[in-house]
Amino acid sequence: MPDAWREALDAYRARLEGRLAGWRWSRADSIHLTLRFLGEVDADTDNGARRQWKEAVWAHKPFELRPGPPGWFPPRGRPRVLWASVDASRELDRLAESLEQAARRAGFEPETRAFRPHLTLARARRNERAGVPGAGEPPLAAPAVTVSEVVLYQSVLHPAGARYTALERYRLG
Repeated sequence: MPDAWREALDAYRARLEGRLAGWRWSRADSIHLTLRFLGEVDADTDNGARRQWKEAVWAHKPFELRPGPPGWFPPRGRPRVLWASVDASRELDRLAESLEQAARRAGFEPETRAFRPHLTLARARRNERAGVPGAGEPPLAAPAVTVSEVVLYQSVLHPAGARYTALERYRLG
């Protein structure tokens, strides 16, 4: 995540946090765009899959990414995740699909949910009714960025939230 987006995420969070109750807010330095979640991965699968990730990413050219307005999951019922959308581009969708195909070739189960690019801002607190942004909430105030690499992260859950470690970086061709 570029510095300009991290700063914009901090400001966005501060604005929404003051108006919306019931959320556990993400730290700006942990916010990322997930292209494909893998779950638990054994060492043999990991070693073989990394070549697949590199090839899948290299097949794509760099592209621009723009922030969009906030939203939440699920769209009906009690909200559990508050997010800032990322304007979907054909290039981003194609990259995510290439990584999905690479995951399947590497032996991972197919992803059953549609790809919805977003940046998780907060998760609903247990036993609290989380408020949601009103209609017309503006998008994150951040400039478009050029995506030139994909990072493979390991996430480890802790009581204070997940911690992410970059394992490898793959350049777009």
